[in-house]
Amino acid sequence: MAWSDLKFFPNEYNDVIKAIDEKIIRLLIERKGISNGRRFFPPNEIVSAWAVEFDMDIPQINGLIHSLAESNPPTLPNGPGKLLNVLPIMKKSDIDGFEYEVTHSMQHENGSIVFIEINKSNDNENAGHIRPKLLLDVNGEQEYIVRKNGAHGGGGHTQLSFMVIPRLPDSIEKLKFRLIPHAHPMESPPKEIILDKEISFE
Repeated sequence: MAWSDLKFFPNEYNDVIKAIDEKIIRLLIERKGISNGRRFFPPNEIVSAWAVEFDMDIPQINGLIHSLAESNPPTLPNGPGKLLNVLPIMKKSDIDGFEYEVTHSMQHENGSIVFIEINKSNDNENAGHIRPKLLLDVNGEQEYIVRKNGAHGGGGHTQLSFMVIPRLPDSIEKLKFRLIPHAHPMESPPKEIILDKEISFE
């Protein structure tokens, strides 16, 4: 097959899935009409109860409700825009053997990119692979929309970055930052491929 050829991917669909999709669409329209642009999000106790009732991870439930709670998310066709300055934040929290730090924000014309550092408290212990299912939540005098921007790390350390729209104010005294459990609702465990054969190079 040439590079220019289009490959056909078979798509399965049936009446059972169609009926479910129609129910979802009707419920989405109903929720949108009731919320009328306001952000509705359940408290932690309700999310925890749903996790048990529906056998789902809390981050997946939060991810689903978060996507429903957003209204008219802004688009940035030209990206965050020109870098204006760097805003130090330096807020720290220690929970369950990990240190979480909101270090700084890169202040751009159209938004902010906020950086989070996560470190294992005890460097002598093997942390394994850290896979944070977290989303930054910013509370202030106005509503902020947050998107994941990037993640990397290893060896007991991870750095996360989030795009925040609109741009954070130069004074953060009235802002509250928190990390909330968040994952795609249809997320499946990552497939692990083990390479354990001897390889010789001639």
